[in-house]
Order: sequence, then C-alpha cells, then structure tokens
Amino acid sequence: MSRCVVSALDYVGKTRYTRTGFLYPVIENHPQHGLLVGVSSGGRFRLPTGTILWRVDEQPFREVRPEDGPMTADMAAMPTGLTPQDPVAAKAMADAVAVSNRMILSATATSSFAMGDSARAMLAELRSGHGLLFRAKAAAADTGLPGSGMYRVGQITKDGLRPVPLDASLAAALAECHIE
Repeated sequence: MSRCVVSALDYVGKTRYTRTGFLYPVIENHPQHGLLVGVSSGGRFRLPTGTILWRVDEQPFREVRPEDGPMTADMAAMPTGLTPQDPVAAKAMADAVAVSNRMILSATATSSFAMGDSARAMLAELRSGHGLLFRAKAAAADTGLPGSGMYRVGQITKDGLRPVPLDASLAAALAECHIE
C-alpha cells in the first residue's frame, strides 16, 4: 500500500496551496499506521498544531491530540546503551521515555491525528455529515484578552467563514485513495 492523503486545501482557480499558520483537515491512508484522521498545519514553515477541537454537524466535539497519533520510529526507540538489566528499572525508564515523548509531541507535532477505532469513527461521521468545524484548543487558560482569531472556526471563503463542506468531492477523493 502506498501513502495517499485527502485534504481540503486553499485554492485559486486550479492552483491548490496551504498557508503557514493555518490548519487543514487531513484523511490519510498510511502504509505503516493505517487510517489517520485529523489536522495538519500548512505552508512552507509548518507550525505545531496542539490539541484540536473537531466537530461534524451537530455531533459532539472530539479532541484530537498530537500525542495520540503516530510516533516516529526515532522517538519510539529507547536510547541505545541505556537499557538497564533490572526489569523494574527498564520498565521505569521505558515509562519515563514514553511520557517525555508525549510531552515533546504535544508541543512540537505539526499534525494531530486520530488512529484506529477513533479514526474510523471520525471518518464515518465525515461520510454521513454535511460540514466540518475544527480549531486549535486554547493553549492557555481562557483568561485575559482573547487573540483576534481565537474563536474563528471553519474554512475562510470570499463570503467569510463557513464549515468545510462534506460533499461528493470527499467521497470521490476517498475512493481515489482506496479509503473505506
């Protein structure tokens, strides 16, 4: 199986592009990780996505966290030469590395994906839905002056913000990627 990605990118005419600082919904058929559903940052310089609030139509919102998605092989591996012989110490070190990796991913990952059953449930919602709304969850407590774009959700169009449409083009793109 080869890697295939379905996404709602920005476009002008037939030119498709992404912008730095903007988030884009992604459905990926990955050869190693299987079905991935979530959000990726765009542009030449991709920024961390953090936790995403995701909602299809009137369904309850979901939280998509970067640490719940796939981990790269170099992050998943235990540092060489540091594996203790004592099984209790080895487990403690493995647990500490796992916690560190989750913290690193939550602050640096440029995509936030759901995998497995959660990704399949999200895909089922997308297939049966009409519109997708998503945004980055607040990075800090909800106090002080809000940022200008903090509460803006949806796809930017010439008519303003609107939910990302879930129409026949989604079904066609999923079929082209052999995503069931």
